[in-house]
Amino acid sequence: MAWRCAAGALAASLGMAMASTPSFHCPDHPIRLAFYPIGLFYTDRNGLDWDVAEELRRRSGCRFEYAVMPRARIWRELEAGRLDITLSAISTPERERIYWFLNYIQLKQYVLLSPKLPASIRSMESFIQAGEPWRWAIVRSYSTSEYYDPLIAQLAAKGRVVEVPAEDALYRLLAQNRVAGIFSTPMVYREKLREFNLDDSVRVADWDKVSAPSPRGIVFTKQTFPEPDIRQWQALVDKMNHDGTMRRLINRYMTASETETALWR
Repeated sequence: MAWRCAAGALAASLGMAMASTPSFHCPDHPIRLAFYPIGLFYTDRNGLDWDVAEELRRRSGCRFEYAVMPRARIWRELEAGRLDITLSAISTPERERIYWFLNYIQLKQYVLLSPKLPASIRSMESFIQAGEPWRWAIVRSYSTSEYYDPLIAQLAAKGRVVEVPAEDALYRLLAQNRVAGIFSTPMVYREKLREFNLDDSVRVADWDKVSAPSPRGIVFTKQTFPEPDIRQWQALVDKMNHDGTMRRLINRYMTASETETALWR
């Protein structure tokens, strides 16, 4: 595994260690944090997750090492104890048994619609009623929202759902006019619409007026961070959520109204 020291040089690392807040307890090894490339969360040392990780490093004074790897591998490495932290993750009861989740953003799912879909279709219910040839694409095993999930199940029962293994495949199908719609969040579709040259053709709409936005958390392994330690990280993240830091960081990537919805309260 290729690790990269976040501070860049030994002298800088030592300087950060000396600057650590005396009351803040850091692990006895550099904190191993992994990013995975997705939309505006992380791309080549940029994105919201990079900004958040750097803020954690700066405020805690702990030593960090960064790596980039696919999401599936990150979960394996966390479970094996070879990673300590990752970001932008969704908690589940199973995951909460072995990880701490400290929420820092909440995301609403929007629908991205093909220009070929009639403008008269303005809800998932009307999409279902429209029948063939309109199909929807989702990432396999991905839960969207309390509102959408049962409706997607109805579509799947009619053979009108295309399941794909990864996010990029959704945009590829949409660009090829092989599906009429997909789900995404501004943190992902802002970049992907440009990447797939769909900025001027895809219609973005909010069809879910029921579900609360889905929280995303910073994941800390319980192996590395016992409960007394995680309390200090929780206090640090809470302060970022409430002192304007998260608003400032999120607003780099989303509009003011989207940021307001995305803030974790």
